[in-house]
Amino acid sequence: MKIKKFKTRTVELAQYFLFRLVCVFVDLLPFRLACSLGKWIGCLLYLALGRSREVALENLNQVYGNEKTDSEIKKIAIQSFENLGMFAVEFIRIPKILNQLDRYVVIRNEESVLEMLQQKRGVVLIVSHFGNWEWMGVTAGARAQEKGIKINAVARTLGNPFLYRYVVEKLRGATGLQTMNKKGAARETMKRLEQNEIVCILIDQHERNASVPVPYFGRPAWTTSLPAVLAIQQGVPIIPVFSFRQKNGPMIVDLGEPFPVIDTGDYDRDVIENTKQYMQAIEQVVRKRPGDWLWMHARWRASRTEKVR
Repeated sequence: MKIKKFKTRTVELAQYFLFRLVCVFVDLLPFRLACSLGKWIGCLLYLALGRSREVALENLNQVYGNEKTDSEIKKIAIQSFENLGMFAVEFIRIPKILNQLDRYVVIRNEESVLEMLQQKRGVVLIVSHFGNWEWMGVTAGARAQEKGIKINAVARTLGNPFLYRYVVEKLRGATGLQTMNKKGAARETMKRLEQNEIVCILIDQHERNASVPVPYFGRPAWTTSLPAVLAIQQGVPIIPVFSFRQKNGPMIVDLGEPFPVIDTGDYDRDVIENTKQYMQAIEQVVRKRPGDWLWMHARWRASRTEKVR
């Protein structure tokens, strides 16, 4: 057992040092060149990751098969991989942008969140794998710190403890964004909201636990019901947030207005209807810029418990 643990730790350390070596290399490059490199790496990933490419193309054909040509669908898939490559480079560069964050990211309509926090019920931000959600979190963390507000994000933990400390605590948490383990997140989320904090929840990936099937691009997609439950039971404001890259300018983080709460008295139906409107908001944005979304995830599965082949 000790030998197995030693081997595991050795592999984890090797992964960590390799990642840090990549970080050093990326940090040495001018920002625009680094982003171009990330885009190029994304293209290589499209060619190298056969299964992920198949999933992306399958998803896109299901969604756009009657609207777009094969070449147009392929172009969107490649753009999605390019976005992933740029996302990785931008994530690594977080320590270098902190001193001039306003140059790289601009937040719009933060008043909608500040106004809702006056109700003392906390705020849930609906987040999706669109654009660069990590830069969005770092920028939101910085603004929250300035105003004495605490902000949290529900996320899966990393199995590698060395990578976890660097990626989650130093990069993602650089401006105070706290990460909550997705396992058992419901109770911790309610606790943070009772303290009038902000909680960010990614809702656009397949969810097995406490999820409901709602339409996403016309097909049922199992989606976490937590935000809807919080809105109905606790009156917590739910606000969508998206990030948009600009060709020659800072990334835009756009905070929307709070969703209306659908509460007819039919609890089960209301959970579905509220969750449905959250996913519709994401769909509307993705339709405008489909290449910015993460299409290589198996979002549409036949059942809640179906595993990816």
